[in-house]
Amino acid sequence: MLNGSYDRYVARFGCLSNRANALAFRRDPDYPLLLSLEHYDEEIETASKAAFFSRRTLARIVEPEAAAEPEEALAASVQWRGRVDPAWMGRLLSAPPQAVLDALAERGLVFLDPADGQWKTADEYLSGEVKAKLRLALAAGPGAARNVTALERVQPEDLLPAAIEPRLGAVWIPAGDVEDFIRQVLEQKDCEVGYSAQAGAWSVRYPDWSARQNVKVTQEFGTSRLNAIELVQCALNVQVPTVRDPDPESDRMIVNPDETLAAREKLALIKERFAAWAFDEAERRERLCRTYNDLFNATRPRQFDGSHLKLPGFSRCYALHPHQRDAVWRVVQSGNTGLFHVVGAGKTAVCAIAGMELRRLGFAAKPCHVVPNHMLAQYTAEFVRLYPNAAVLMAGKEDLEGDRRRELVSRIATGDWDAVVITHSSFERIRMSPVFTQTFIKELIMEIEMAVRAERRNDRGNRIVKQLEAMKKNWTVRLEKLLADAKKDDLLSWEQLGIDTLFVDEAHLFKNLYRFTKMTRVAGLPLANSERAFDLFLKTRYTMRLHGGAQRGVVFATATPVANTMAEVHTMMRYLQPRRLEALGLQQFDAWAATFGESVTALEIAPDGSGYRMNTRFARFINVPELMAVFGEVADIRTAEMLKLPVPALRGSKPRIVACPASSALKAYVRTLVERAEAIRMGRVKPQQDNMLAVTTDGRKAALDFRLVALGARFDAQGKVAACVREVLAVRQRTEVFRGAQLVFCDLSSPKEGKAFSVYDDLKQRLIDAGVPVAEIAFVHDADTDAQKATLFKAVREGRVRVLLGSTAKMGIGANVQTRLAALHHLDAPWRPCDVEQREGRILRQGNECEDVEIFRYVTEGSFDSYMWQALETKARFIAQVMSGDKGLRSIEDVELAALSYAEVKALASGNPLVIEKAGVDARWPSCRRCSRCGATSAMRTRARWRGCRC
Repeated sequence: MLNGSYDRYVARFGCLSNRANALAFRRDPDYPLLLSLEHYDEEIETASKAAFFSRRTLARIVEPEAAAEPEEALAASVQWRGRVDPAWMGRLLSAPPQAVLDALAERGLVFLDPADGQWKTADEYLSGEVKAKLRLALAAGPGAARNVTALERVQPEDLLPAAIEPRLGAVWIPAGDVEDFIRQVLEQKDCEVGYSAQAGAWSVRYPDWSARQNVKVTQEFGTSRLNAIELVQCALNVQVPTVRDPDPESDRMIVNPDETLAAREKLALIKERFAAWAFDEAERRERLCRTYNDLFNATRPRQFDGSHLKLPGFSRCYALHPHQRDAVWRVVQSGNTGLFHVVGAGKTAVCAIAGMELRRLGFAAKPCHVVPNHMLAQYTAEFVRLYPNAAVLMAGKEDLEGDRRRELVSRIATGDWDAVVITHSSFERIRMSPVFTQTFIKELIMEIEMAVRAERRNDRGNRIVKQLEAMKKNWTVRLEKLLADAKKDDLLSWEQLGIDTLFVDEAHLFKNLYRFTKMTRVAGLPLANSERAFDLFLKTRYTMRLHGGAQRGVVFATATPVANTMAEVHTMMRYLQPRRLEALGLQQFDAWAATFGESVTALEIAPDGSGYRMNTRFARFINVPELMAVFGEVADIRTAEMLKLPVPALRGSKPRIVACPASSALKAYVRTLVERAEAIRMGRVKPQQDNMLAVTTDGRKAALDFRLVALGARFDAQGKVAACVREVLAVRQRTEVFRGAQLVFCDLSSPKEGKAFSVYDDLKQRLIDAGVPVAEIAFVHDADTDAQKATLFKAVREGRVRVLLGSTAKMGIGANVQTRLAALHHLDAPWRPCDVEQREGRILRQGNECEDVEIFRYVTEGSFDSYMWQALETKARFIAQVMSGDKGLRSIEDVELAALSYAEVKALASGNPLVIEKAGVDARWPSCRRCSRCGATSAMRTRARWRGCRC
C-alpha cells in the first residue's frame, strides 16, 4: 500500500524532497518522517526509495529478563542502563545485589569508587585521572586494597627532567621558585613575586633603587632601557619586550630597533638560564618534576569499545563502522566529546545514534542538533532513516520569522522530542535569558579588572592596561545593548525550552570565541569576538550546569577543529573541558600559552616579498604529549590515514609545483610595494589612505597576474595563466577517453560584470582559443541558486562540463563533483590550511572513479606567493602534530608531509632553495652587530663605573 501511494504521489507531484513539496509540507510536524521515505540527491534532483519499502528495517530488541553469569549481567547492565546497576543485575541473576558485586569485584571487573561511592566498570575506573584515584584509594583505607593494587598497575611512568621543559610563567612552577631565581641568579635580594590564577597575571615588586645598582640586573641579564627583572616580568606574562622612543616629527612613540633587539636577546638569555637553573638543584628538581607529573602526566586514556551496542530502534539497513560505534560509546560514557573525524567518516550518524542512546538511558531529556543552514533537510532525513520511529522536530530559518517564531519556540518547549534539529542561524536567534547573560558578562568584566590591577602593579603595563580597559568598555557596551534588547523581546529564552544536550555540527564555525591576553605584537593570536561564538559558549556553560557542573551534554563535530591557528586548541578546550582547565590552572589563555607554548622570533619572508625579516610568532609548542593527553580526554580524532578511506592516489605522492618566473615589470612593482610598506611603517600615510592589508592584496594580485594591478599590461607567456592553460590542455588530452574533468581554484579576480580584466575570463578565452568547446568551461559564480548549482555540478560529474573555475568559498565546500575529476589547479594560495584541505578534498574523495589524480600549485617566483605558502606552512605545523597523534615528539618542530610540500613551494618561489639559508645568515648578521654594539656599550659603562668607584 505504501509503495503504491508513494509512486502515485511522485508521479503527480515529484519527489517528496523537491523544493515545491518542501514548501508545502514544511510546517507539518511529521515532515521529517516524509523525508526519510526517500534518498534524495540534491545535485541530480532525483530520489530513490528508502530501504523499508522493500524489506523490514527494524528488529525487535528487548531487555533480557535473566542472565546466567555475573559477567553476562554486567554486560547487560552496561548495555541497557549505561552503568553498573547492582539492583537490576541482582534481578537478572536472582541473587542479592551485593553478592553479584562481590563476584564481579573478585574478578576485577568492577570497582567501588571512593570519590562518589558508585560502582564502576574496570575500563572506566582504571582510566582517566588514575593518579588522583590512587591517592583517594590509599586514603580510603584497607577496604580499597583491591583498588590500590589495580591502580598501581596502570600508573603512567613518570617523566624525567630531561623530557620536561620548564618555562617562566608555567602554572606548575610556584612564585616562590621564581623569587629564588631572581635572588640567586640575578642577585636581587629584595623582590616579591605574585600570581593571580583568576587573571592569569604575574607581578614582580622590587625596589628600583637597588636594581639600578645591580650589574646583573642592568647589564648581564638586562639593558639600560629594560632591566632583567622587567624582562622576567615579560617572560612570566608571555610578553615580548619592545622599546619605544618619542618620534621627533610627531607625538607618536616609535620602536627603537637596536634597544628592542638587545632586550629580546637578554630575554632569550634569561629564559635559557631559567630552564637550566630550574633543575640544577636536587630538591627543587624532584619537587618540580613531581608537580608536573601529578598535573599533566597523571591520566591513562580510556579505550572505548562500542562493539556491544544493541541500539534499540536503529535501522538494520545501515552497517556502522567500528570507529562510529566506539565514538557513540565514548559520548555516552565520557560526556563532552569532540568528534574530530575526517570528512566522509559518518559524523552525522554518530551524533544521531549518540543522542538516541543518551535519551534511552536517561542521560538526556531533549537533545538539540545544531547544523549548518544548508544541511538542515539532509541531516534530518538521515536521522529519521537511521531511527524511523524517532520524534524529530526540524526548525529552519523561516520558522523563526514573524509570528511563526513564537509558535516554533512553544513547540520545542512543550514537545517530547527525541531530537530538535535546528540551523546555526536559528540557534543563535533563540537567546539565553538576560539574567544569565548579564551575570556572565559581569563576571568577565571582573576578570578584566583583576588583570588591569595586576598590570598596574608591574609599573610598566600602560599599553596593556589601555588594551584591557578598551576590552572592558566593549563588554560594558555589549551589556547595555543586551539589557536594551531584552525589553523588546518577550519570547521564551533558551533555558525555558528544556534542551539539555547539544550536538553542534561543523563546530569550527564557532571558533572566534572571545579571549583576553596580555601578549602583544605577537603573530598567530587572533582576537576575534563573534556574537555566534559567545552565544554558543553561554549555552554550553548552561548545558553543563544542567548536568550538575560536570563536563557533560556538549558534543562538537568537525573535520577541522584547528582551522587556522594554534590558539584554537585552547578555544576547543574552553568549550568542552572548562572544569579540567580550571583544575589545571589553565582557564586563562596566557597561563595555557606559558605552559605549553612559546613565542619564536624567526626568519620569515617579508609580506611585500622583497626580502626577509625577523618576526615574533606564537609558533612553538612544548611538552606536547601532555598537552595532547589533556586535549585527548575530550577529542576523538580520526584522520584519513587512520580510517584508510578509499580515495584516488595522488600522482607523485604530493602536489606538483609549477614555478613561474617573475617578469621585470613584476619585480619593479614589488619594489614600489616595499616603498609603500616603508611609508606605512614610518607613519607617513594614514591607514585610510594605505595600509598593509592593501599592500598585501595588491601583492597577491600582482603575483596572480600583473594585469590586475597595471591596466594595459601585456599577457605574460611565462605567467600563471599561460602555465595553467598548458597543464589543463595536457590533462584534458590525457583523459579524453573517459571525459575527465578539472577544477581551477582562484580566490582573486572573480568574474564580475564591468571589470576591466578578469583572470577567469582570460583563462576561459585562452582555453577556447586552444580548441576547448565553450560548453565544456563554466564558472561556479554563474550558478546563483541551489538549483542552478545542482545542474552545474551534475554536468561536471557527467563530463559535459570538463573545466570548472571557482573560489574556495563557492566551490570548496559542498561541491560534490568528484566522479570524473582528474586534476585540480591552485592558481593562488588561500589563507588557511583548512582551505587547502577543503579545495583538495573535492578531488581526493570517495566516489572519484579515477585511479590517480594530479594537483597543481602555481607559484610566481620572488612574489607574494612565497609569503602566502610560508604562512600556510607555519599554520599547518600545529594542525599536523595534533592530528598525527605522535607521542614521540616533545616539542613541535617538524611538519608532516603536506606541510613539507608548502616548504617546497616556498623554496621554489624564492628562485633558489638555498636562498632561505643565506637570508637567515644575512638576517642574523645585523643582529650580531647590534648585540656586539650593545655589549661594547655595556662594557664601557662598566669601566666608567669602576673608574668612578676608584675615584
